[in-house]
Amino acid sequence: MRKWLAPVLYHVQQNEPEAEPPVNIEAFVLAAPAKGDAYDFSVTLRRTATSAGKRARVLLDDEVPEAEAVLQRACLEVRLITRRFEITEAGAAEQAANEKLRLISGSMTGVYRWTVRAEVNVPEEIRQLNRDSHRKLHDIRSDAAAALLQIKSTDEVRQKWQEFLAAVEGSARVVHAIQLAVAPEQLPQIIAELVEQRQQGAQELLGTVERIMQSYQAVDMLEFVVSNESVLRSTLKLLGLPVPSLEDDTLLAGRA
Repeated sequence: MRKWLAPVLYHVQQNEPEAEPPVNIEAFVLAAPAKGDAYDFSVTLRRTATSAGKRARVLLDDEVPEAEAVLQRACLEVRLITRRFEITEAGAAEQAANEKLRLISGSMTGVYRWTVRAEVNVPEEIRQLNRDSHRKLHDIRSDAAAALLQIKSTDEVRQKWQEFLAAVEGSARVVHAIQLAVAPEQLPQIIAELVEQRQQGAQELLGTVERIMQSYQAVDMLEFVVSNESVLRSTLKLLGLPVPSLEDDTLLAGRA
């Protein structure tokens, strides 16, 4: 700023018009072609001027041509870089452009030492295409995840039902147990049913034993044994199995 104030004070002392104020080093936006020239990247160039290690934020009138020359050089280099990349590769194009700008920063000198940084963006049309593509991919991944979760959940439910059925299979009290699990208030009624079933079972068992005893009392035990032995030997013959010979001291041998 001191460099700018000196001529201003001189003009004031000489009663001359005050000089124009310095201009800001503003960013510059250009359209840089992508590979194939079907689309253009939107590139923002930000210039930095330093002198004696200090950054200048404004330029005097006589320094503007130098800033413009730096800008033109940067635009030329960036356009050569962006033509190597597809319009969807803005990140790679930005990285390559900044690498090139760093390499040539030593040659962009004058009153100041200049550095330029590039920010590469895609046009809104491509941005919308990218949004649509990401949305479709998201839907596909979400549907696949939901399907896998459904399969996993179904298999877990199947295993639990299989374990449940294996545990209750063959249990005479399974129906009552399930009834109690669903409706515990039915407990008194179920207990009464179990007691009644046990009493009926005991009576049926006694009746069966009594009928068996009566049958054995009415049958000639010797005839019963002989008949069963004959049936057994005939069955072995039909099956093609060896039939043991009758021993002389057996009861059947004596009747033969």
